Amino acid sequence: MERNRQIAGIFRQHPDFIVALTTDHLETLNWLRENNLLARSHVCCRLPCVIAMDNQRLDGEEFRCQNRNCRRRFRIRIGSIWDAFRRIPLIVLVRIVFLYFGQNISAKRASRLLNVHGEIINKRTVQKVYKEARARIRAYMNAQVFSGVLRGTIEIDEALFTHRAGPERRGARQIWAIGMVERGSGLAFAFVVPNRNHATINALIRRYILPGSLIIHDGWQGYSRIPNLWRHVVLDHENNITTSQVEGLWGQLRAIIRNINSGGVVKGNVDAF
Repeated sequence: MERNRQIAGIFRQHPDFIVALTTDHLETLNWLRENNLLARSHVCCRLPCVIAMDNQRLDGEEFRCQNRNCRRRFRIRIGSIWDAFRRIPLIVLVRIVFLYFGQNISAKRASRLLNVHGEIINKRTVQKVYKEARARIRAYMNAQVFSGVLRGTIEIDEALFTHRAGPERRGARQIWAIGMVERGSGLAFAFVVPNRNHATINALIRRYILPGSLIIHDGWQGYSRIPNLWRHVVLDHENNITTSQVEGLWGQLRAIIRNINSGGVVKGNVDAF
């Protein structure tokens, strides 16, 4: 949970903070290490390497093995997402991911903004960075999904996110998401799915909701075939049968969901989003 909050906090940084941060190389390095986005240490020959200055390297620093018979040198970005883009300065990569990608700015526009600031990065390179960021987010979220299941009273809802890229807003991309919130604990799951039909919904219910639980939904036909092992009712505002908690997630998760491909999962607590 703490890690989830940390990731959410990073992407919620004010744009002015990221702009100021990426004007100083040393501050960028320290910020990345503080947020576990850059290795603080590396091991070689079963010994911890030391961080040494090296002005010949793009990052200005490197890991050096302490074994006198080895003396190997390693990039400080080794093992991180940044290592896939060795020719791009870290301050530029941070700006691309946490400023442009985080605000859903198109790769074409991001490339133009970088060029204005003297960084010649083409659209295809920005697209590659975006693609890698999406893959890392998806892999992390899938790995962190709670191993147990939701139980008790569960609110479930589906939402459609439409993202239009480019200056002329062409090529609309529609993304379906299904959310679940456990009342009381506030534990929440949000799934990016290809559709909201009964097969998709039932697969999620079987995997993430304990049999015997009460499911509250909005009456969409995709819920009509919920197996008998689960009780379910249609929301009724007059009798306080609502899905207000799960509906409240969508506005907060909008940017994250748009940046996760089909099959991605967001997990956490409603208080953390």
